[in-house]
Amino acid sequence: MKDRKGQVSAELIIVIAAVLAVSLVFVTQLQKTAKTGAETMSERAEGVFSEINNTALCTYTKSKGRVCSVDCQCISGDCVSGKCK
Repeated sequence: MKDRKGQVSAELIIVIAAVLAVSLVFVTQLQKTAKTGAETMSERAEGVFSEINNTALCTYTKSKGRVCSVDCQCISGDCVSGKCK
């Protein structure tokens, strides 16, 4: 009868080890997915902030010869080499 208890304990240890191994694989995959998601979110946020910045820059219109950084800043819509045409 005592041998039976020892056998059950060994089987339980094996099952627990298997569950821990599967859990470790699951957590590792979850971490990889979270990292990929964070990188994608960062890239998209950077694009959104860039668009917001460009929109904010375009609120000021400038006349010919004034300093500019994007086409929409110039009344003519043409910014060449940092000056409105």
